[in-house]
Amino acid sequence: MHRKLYFLPVLILCVVCQAQPKKIAGIWEGALNAGVQIHLVFTLAQTASDSLSGTLDSPDQHVKGIVLNKVMLQGDSLTVEITPAHAAYKAVLTNDTTLTGTWQQGGASLPLVVKHVQHATAVTPVTRPQTPLPPFGYNSEDVGYDNADKSIHFGATFTYPKTGGPFVTMILITGSGAQDRDETILGHKPFAVLADYLSKKGYAVLRVDDRGVGKTTGSMANATSADFAEDVAAGIAYLKTRNEVNVHKIGLVGHSEGGVIAPMVAAADPSIGFIVLWGAPMAGGLAINTEQNAAALQKAGISSDAVTAFKQLHKKALGLFGAAKNTAELNNRLQHVFTNWRNQQTPAVLTALAVTDSTIIGRTVSTLYDGLYNLPWMRFFIAHNFAADLAKAHCPVLAINGELDTQVDAQTNLAIIAAVLKKNNNKSYKVVPLKGLNHLLQTAVNGEVNEYGNLKETIATQALDTIGQWLDANVKAH
Repeated sequence: MHRKLYFLPVLILCVVCQAQPKKIAGIWEGALNAGVQIHLVFTLAQTASDSLSGTLDSPDQHVKGIVLNKVMLQGDSLTVEITPAHAAYKAVLTNDTTLTGTWQQGGASLPLVVKHVQHATAVTPVTRPQTPLPPFGYNSEDVGYDNADKSIHFGATFTYPKTGGPFVTMILITGSGAQDRDETILGHKPFAVLADYLSKKGYAVLRVDDRGVGKTTGSMANATSADFAEDVAAGIAYLKTRNEVNVHKIGLVGHSEGGVIAPMVAAADPSIGFIVLWGAPMAGGLAINTEQNAAALQKAGISSDAVTAFKQLHKKALGLFGAAKNTAELNNRLQHVFTNWRNQQTPAVLTALAVTDSTIIGRTVSTLYDGLYNLPWMRFFIAHNFAADLAKAHCPVLAINGELDTQVDAQTNLAIIAAVLKKNNNKSYKVVPLKGLNHLLQTAVNGEVNEYGNLKETIATQALDTIGQWLDANVKAH
């Protein structure tokens, strides 16, 4: 999940360029290997003020022309910071045609070498047949509103039926990372498709650009899931000003991280009428981050015994985040945990994980975990108990998950949701694993991230109907 819960590393890059811009202007192309290969193409141009501007393409993701707005070039060293993704690329110009460096994101580091090329790999245009196009059979308005202290202005789209009302209304909550109101990924627009489906069925829907994206101001740099919950609350306040909205039946639909933000909002606001959790990582950041790192090690060919041992260390290390007041305190505790863990491992495990007195898999332990701890979003996501939020939500709940979801395991997370709601005596909940679907609720072959862009379908009909039929029976009918 971006950060570790992101759908894909579709990057919004920022660049401030100083000194020697002519040396690096041009097209630079390379590939990240993060379990799947992701080509990145940087196109840098010298500006009249002798700085650089540029764009990023990702051919494998069918993404073209992302504006670069921040770089630093000092001597032969290039640093690109990606604030919304909490990521950076640090490289050295080893010769006139090669930048050799490291891509850092969410505590992970991946080698990335980019070459100066004359012609970049083309981005293939894609057509997504489910993307709704005007004229619509319902009202669609681009709207704007502020949060309570006027620090953020939100851009959104509000759709609702042309006749009748007031309507059962819901806010769609995006997953991790900087997302637009349609939750656009690889040319797919899942939230536009879902809003279209629901508005045709008689519901009103608000979908909103995230902080710093589209028409919404603000920044994600230091924001956490708690901040995003406050953003949702601002949306609720706006909806209550609309005559088209049944203020007694405002609900939330959260995808991925949005699926744990929705219960946070509902726990604090008893007026929430219902919530739909779509691929919600209810196991929490500690478990999710551990499993994602373990999966990456398995794909890299690390033995199962070594992967199991790594998971034991990783869980203990992340478990320190909640109590540690700063990195110094974290590292003091971490060294003790690491030493005890290392002393219990076999030589084969230590060799497989490249363990020394202070390193594992080529990184010092303190650097590895400081990188995660120093990201406010990641620290909150790892330490927070999301299941406790769900336990405080007493409204009707639908939880769905694709059985082929490789980002948020369906069996594990749906079981947690069901157990929490049962224990809480929630009288109206349903937990549905959807056969053959992935994290985006596409009909999939293997559910892997690299499959998303190759599928024409944006959301499977069975997923849309599962949501719509549940709303009809449990919300609209009451």
